[in-house]
Amino acid sequence: MLFIARSTGGVLRSFDGGRHWSAVPVPNVANGDSHNVGTHGYVHIDPRTDRVYYLTSIGAASCGGQSGSVISWSDNLGLTWTGRTVGCDTYDWGRLVTGPAPKGNRYPSAIYFMGVGLRLVGGQRFVYRSLDAGATWQRMDRIASATTEAGAGVAAADGTIYFDYPEFTGFDPTRLQNTTYPYIPENKCRQMIAVTQDYGVSWRQEPVPGSLACGLLNGQQRVAVDRAGTVYTVWVDDTDTQVYLSYSRDRAHTWSAPVNVMAPGTTFSMIHANIVAGSPGHILIAGLQTTVPTRPQSPPGYPGLYAGPAHAILTESRNATAAEPTFTTADLDAGGDLTLADGATSNEMNAYLAMTANDVGWAVFSRHGDGIQGTGDIAAARILPH
Repeated sequence: MLFIARSTGGVLRSFDGGRHWSAVPVPNVANGDSHNVGTHGYVHIDPRTDRVYYLTSIGAASCGGQSGSVISWSDNLGLTWTGRTVGCDTYDWGRLVTGPAPKGNRYPSAIYFMGVGLRLVGGQRFVYRSLDAGATWQRMDRIASATTEAGAGVAAADGTIYFDYPEFTGFDPTRLQNTTYPYIPENKCRQMIAVTQDYGVSWRQEPVPGSLACGLLNGQQRVAVDRAGTVYTVWVDDTDTQVYLSYSRDRAHTWSAPVNVMAPGTTFSMIHANIVAGSPGHILIAGLQTTVPTRPQSPPGYPGLYAGPAHAILTESRNATAAEPTFTTADLDAGGDLTLADGATSNEMNAYLAMTANDVGWAVFSRHGDGIQGTGDIAAARILPH
C-alpha cells in the first residue's frame, strides 16, 4: 500500500504498486477542524503499527484559523480516520515523526509533532508528544531548536530522533538573544542536526563541518538514518550550489568529510535536496538539478532560492559509508519535459522519499504549476532492487 500527501484535502492511495492512484479525502476531526484548509500536507506511516498519519498546517479554525496543525490517523489503510488539532502556537511546516516508546509504555510508539513559532515564519521548533496513540498531546518543556524552519525528522531504531535546520537568523533576529541554545557565530549558515535521546525531553545541536546551507529554509527531508543507526544528511551548499552528503556513526557527534553527489552532466542544484535510508549503507537522494552553464542568481537576502529549468534527479548508493562509495543516478526528465520549466517558479517545489522494509525506494515530485500558488502535477517513481 502506498500513500502520497496532498497539500490539502487528503491523500492519494495506490493498491497496485503505484500503477493507479485514487484520492482519499480525510474528514474533519471531532472539533470540526478541516484538512481542506491550511497547507503543506504531510503523510507518515509508523513502521511499528502500520498506522497512517496525515497532517496539514496553518489552518486550524479552533486555533483562530492562522495557526495549529490538524493531525488525522487511520489504522485500516485509510478506510476510517480519527484526529486531533495540535499546536495552536505553531505555524508553518508542521511535521510528524514516530519512534519507539519508552520502556513499559502501553502503546508501542511515541508520536512527535514538531512545528515552528513564534509566528508564521518562526524561529523556534516546538515539540508535542503523545504516548497514548494520539489521544492526548503534551507540549515538551524544551524547544528543539531556536533558529528557523526545520526539515522533516527521522527516528532511529533505538528511539533517537533527528531533524535538520540551517543556523539562520534572518527570519527571527531574536535568535541572537535566545539563551536556550547559545548562538555560536562560527555556526552561521551551518547545516545543523538536532538530536534527542530521551524521547524529546532534551535536545542537543550538532553542526555538520564544512557546510553552508542558509538556502535550506523550508521543511524538506534532509536527514536519514539506516538500520545500523548511521545518520546521513544532505544539503545544497551556498558556496557553489552543489549537493553534498555527510554521515555520522556516533549519533551526529562527528561527521565524515562532505562528498559531492551531483548527478553527472548537471551543473547546479535548486534549493531542494532530500534523503532516505534503508539497510546499512543504502541511501536514496532526490532533488532538482539544472544543466545551465551559469550559476543561477538568488533573490537578495535569500541564498539558495534559485530559479530556472530543472530536472528531477534520483541518486542511489548501496555502500554510502565505504571508503570509495559508488553512486547511481537517474534523470526522470531525460525525455525533455522538465519538472521545473524555464521561467517557472521553484517556490517549494517538493521531492519526498520513502524506503520500504525490503529496500525498495520511492520518490514523489511535485511538478511546476502556473505561479507560486498554481496547481501542479505529482509524479511518483520507484527504484527497483539491483
